[in-house]
Amino acid sequence: MRNSNLERRTAIIGPDTYIYRCSHITMESTCAMDHGPRLVEVSKLAIDIYPVTNREYAAFLKETEYQPDQSESFLRHWSNNRRVPNGIEERPVVWVSTSDAQAFASWAGRRLPTDEEWQYIAAGPDLLPWPWGREFDSGRCNHDGQELCDVTSHSSGVSWCGAHDLSGNAWEWTSSTIDDGMHQFALIRGGSFYHGPERWHIGGGARRCDYHWKIQLMNPGINRAATVGFRCVSEVAS
Repeated sequence: MRNSNLERRTAIIGPDTYIYRCSHITMESTCAMDHGPRLVEVSKLAIDIYPVTNREYAAFLKETEYQPDQSESFLRHWSNNRRVPNGIEERPVVWVSTSDAQAFASWAGRRLPTDEEWQYIAAGPDLLPWPWGREFDSGRCNHDGQELCDVTSHSSGVSWCGAHDLSGNAWEWTSSTIDDGMHQFALIRGGSFYHGPERWHIGGGARRCDYHWKIQLMNPGINRAATVGFRCVSEVAS
């Protein structure tokens, strides 16, 4: 990525195939997606090792002067003049909708990962339940905490391909959506620092690699949240 003091590092994964299995919970009826087991192909990808940060999103805004069509709650944690508050520059950018995330990704020449790609980035060819291994370890992630932390804060929790923050800290948008004919839903991954009450609209705590949360897409102002960010991927020629 451009214009960031945090070096934008990527890792190359794939091509590969793996057996996709996924669990879920939802407040808006059951999830109509096929949760497996099923064989999934993953193409060769360059994946962002870190989620997109406040500093990087600010650089995007400065260069593009991006304005969302509906600005309610957009970057709600920033100053009114769209300046990143001191001390949170390298935390995941949140209070962004899927459209806000896709606009950044397009500017950067990338895209959001699909639900299946995200799971492979986190679990790898060994289908690990947690990015770092087979047992949960709260010291390897921002789980049940008080606030977001820098994306480099839990280096012991990286996944098999060196990606950080895939469990806890902030949920991540994927490009995968479900349309049941009446409503459209998005799939988010990874969990967050905030562990809200049971059946909260967007759950919290660190989540396993094989877990997604389905949320109804209403309008950007409602879908933006203090606990949802994103990372990007791009195709690599074989």
